[in-house]
Amino acid sequence: MANVRTMDDLRREEAGRGVRPTPNPWAGGAAPAQGAPAPNFTPAGGYTPIPDQQSMGGVGAGDVYIDACGETIPVSSLSPWQLPMAMCCPCCIGDPCSENRRNWYVNQMKTFIGIISIIQIFIFIIEVSLSGWVGILDVPSDVLYVMGGKVASNIAAGEYWRLITPIMLHAGIFHLVINVFTQCMFGIQLEREWGGSQIAIIYVVAGVYGNVLSVLFAPYALSIGCSGSVFGLFGAQVAYIVGMWRQLGDLQKKMLLLSLGLSFLFIFAFSFGVGVDMSAHLGGFLAGLVMGMGFFANKWDPNNWWAKAGPYVAFGTVAATMLIAVIFFWHNKELGYVEGS
Repeated sequence: MANVRTMDDLRREEAGRGVRPTPNPWAGGAAPAQGAPAPNFTPAGGYTPIPDQQSMGGVGAGDVYIDACGETIPVSSLSPWQLPMAMCCPCCIGDPCSENRRNWYVNQMKTFIGIISIIQIFIFIIEVSLSGWVGILDVPSDVLYVMGGKVASNIAAGEYWRLITPIMLHAGIFHLVINVFTQCMFGIQLEREWGGSQIAIIYVVAGVYGNVLSVLFAPYALSIGCSGSVFGLFGAQVAYIVGMWRQLGDLQKKMLLLSLGLSFLFIFAFSFGVGVDMSAHLGGFLAGLVMGMGFFANKWDPNNWWAKAGPYVAFGTVAATMLIAVIFFWHNKELGYVEGS
């Protein structure tokens, strides 16, 4: 990977030739200053590249850059096999411990996704402490039940908090690593593009919505995990790209299609394992997609009716269907509710 030349490498080369270097506004994962000039730039920043309106109005003169975990790398310096890697594991492109990347790693700990990932790790430590070291690989069901796993009969009895708490629980170390790695590599860059408040709303609502569908379609399963939330972020990203599509140049479109293809392959592999709650994944994705259509309705053509009505339709749909589901759950004997419980 030593042959990968970052924007900072190019700046040093320019300085060596006596050329005044162009500042790198994204060094260490920082956002560009307001009004700062921007090259054609695609922040991969984790799981997938996300178009940024300020810097991606179309491919013009010069190179196209990828923000790969704090290092800004020209696409022209990547080999054909390095480009897909930049889409799914950008920290592996170039020096993973460069100064810019060390600063980037620290900055990510301060994001909503970074903070909730740390909390999930601490909660998993509590799970293991309650179940013994054997729980590292497979946390016993009784521990997950006590800590708030999704149990349809309990939710029907009024324990609606069990629609939220499963987001923070994991069944074992591999389950935890996969979910935390995915949401960090995928969600942190989305948070940088969209802001912490939007990410938090999508993450939590998609997770709850996934658990709602899990109650409906897998009522006898004890379900836990933040997969529904992660799928919600992916659904919102799809909505964002749909809204941005008309503003992108050909190269950005090709890179985004490549990224989405890799994401769908990952999701396909991730969704059909033994014990995987497909209904939670589907519910999270649908909620994220619909909320994304609402949040990013302003990216659509202003003459399209969705640009104005989209937020009301999208958020109203999510809220209404969730309310109907919660009312349906109340003391529903089909979900295992027992009178007097």
